[in-house]
Amino acid sequence: MTLDDLSKREREILTIVFQLGESTAREVHEKLNDGTSYSAVRTFLAALESKGRLSHRLAGQRYLWSPLMDPEAEGASLIADATRTFFKGSKERAIAALIGTDEKPITEEEYLRLKTLIERARERGR
Repeated sequence: MTLDDLSKREREILTIVFQLGESTAREVHEKLNDGTSYSAVRTFLAALESKGRLSHRLAGQRYLWSPLMDPEAEGASLIADATRTFFKGSKERAIAALIGTDEKPITEEEYLRLKTLIERARERGR
């Protein structure tokens, strides 16, 4: 599943729900902080539910919204799409761009985890 079927605003709201976890429309509205009306946020949340991205449950008088997909799986899908689109399928170039755009240097722990992942991927490719 990609985010291609979502508007920019829907992607923004979905990102907020990912960040907050289970959240109310009011909490999402407060995070937007850009003049979007509360009723518009509720409409976007309902649209995301109809598109299979969110679900809700009733908690007292409020709906609590939560994502239906795993954020890491969704992120991996987006990174794969970006790798094909912007880096001509080159994982090396995509990873180099990710590392190069980070404001803080890669830690030794991150380096060792990445090294292990790369070694495992090489073994699977043999």
